[in-house]
Order: sequence, then structure tokens, then C-alpha cells
Amino acid sequence: MALLASGSSGNAALVYAGDAGVLIDCGISARQVRLRIEAAGLAHVRIEAVALTHEHVDHVAGVRVLARRLGVPVLATRGTLTAARDALADVPERAMVRPGETVRVGGLALLPFRSSHDAEEPVGFRVAFPSGRVLGYLSDSGTLGGEAAEALSGCHTLAIEANHDVEMLERGPYPPFLKRRIRSTVGHLSNDDAATALALLAHDGLATVVGLHLSQQNNTPHAALAALVEARDRVGLACTVAAASQHEPLVCGV
Repeated sequence: MALLASGSSGNAALVYAGDAGVLIDCGISARQVRLRIEAAGLAHVRIEAVALTHEHVDHVAGVRVLARRLGVPVLATRGTLTAARDALADVPERAMVRPGETVRVGGLALLPFRSSHDAEEPVGFRVAFPSGRVLGYLSDSGTLGGEAAEALSGCHTLAIEANHDVEMLERGPYPPFLKRRIRSTVGHLSNDDAATALALLAHDGLATVVGLHLSQQNNTPHAALAALVEARDRVGLACTVAAASQHEPLVCGV
């Protein structure tokens, strides 16, 4: 997996097996997707589809141009397809996915599961690779619901939102209504929420945990990593912990 961009200014992740892959979200330009894939040393990977988590602009801004340029389908829930209608104008193909039903693309098995965000029908993805390894991907969710926890169990790599440090958010300049939205069950997971999820989902096969969607205003990589490392050490895991960046690609083994 290569996390090409992660944060409120744009999100995109390339999951791949051999020479074929799927892009999860395309909230950066098609040009930036190409440049960051090249920077990650993955120019040989052929994108066969774009799978959307939800319709917010930081997840769909570049999808129309990229899908048209590559001639690939866009996969999303009914709610996301409807809400993102303008962003998906003239794409070659739109394919509806349903939470709980696996779709197979490029050798990968993608299982969408319901997340909790203020969007029409948001999802995360459990991705199974031909090797038998499994990635769990959850960004933009205010809580870890039962369906999400079940889908993320047993993963070898866990990519989970660690959006904000609670104290930084409370002390920061955001207006009260926005702070309430971020803290709500349809907002964003905090560092502490991500750490709690890590402890809940811990198992001996968990090799890598990555914090996603870090706020540039209300978080720091140091704070996110500290929370995840503390949870990892408390439950006695030996997994690698990292934080995704808004500006630089991060390649993680699955």
C-alpha cells in the first residue's frame, strides 16, 4: 500500500498486488497522483479502478479527470454516487458497491463496510490480497462502530484515522460549531480514539498501524504517533507504527 496523500487537503491511497491496483479516494489532482506514485517507486502499477469512501471534496477532487484519463470505473455506494454526481460527470463507468458485499478488482478483494461520518453513505474498506494478507482502511469516521470493528479485525495492516489531539482542538481557533462537529460521532476519530481502536483490534498478526487524516491545525505527527505507540506497548504488540502525510507518499507493507 502507498498512502499518496492523507489529510484535510486531499486523500488518496494506492493498494496493489503485483502490477495491478486500486486507488482508494482521489482527493488530489490526477497529476499529483501520478507524481506521487512515481515518487513511491510504483510507476509500474496499473490502476484498474477508483474506490471512494465518501463524497467530500478532499476525497473526490481529482477523480473525474483521473478516471477519464485512465478509462477506469469508479466504485462507490449508492449514496456516494448520488452525492458526488457532479464530481463524477463523464467518468467511463460508475459501479455501485454495497456494504458487506465483496467486489474483486485487479486481484484484490475489497469489502466495503459502514463508517460513521456526515456524508450520504460513507464506508471504509477491508482489502484482501492474493497472498492472504489483509489491509483495514478507515478514514473519516467519528466512531468505531460494530460493523467497522468486525471488518477491521484480523488485519495485518491497519490504516485508521487519527485526526486530532483533543486538547489541541479545544485550545485551537476553530469556532465552537466546528469543534462539536469534529468531536461528534459523525466527525473524526481523535488520537485517543485511534489508540483505543488499536488496543481493541490488537492481535499477534498485526504488523503495521498507520494514522490517517492528521489535522494540520489540530494535530502533529508526534502526538498521533505517541498515542499509537503507547497503545501498542500497553497491549504488548511489536508492530510498526507510522503517520501518513499530506504532502509525501508513505509506502507500507501489507
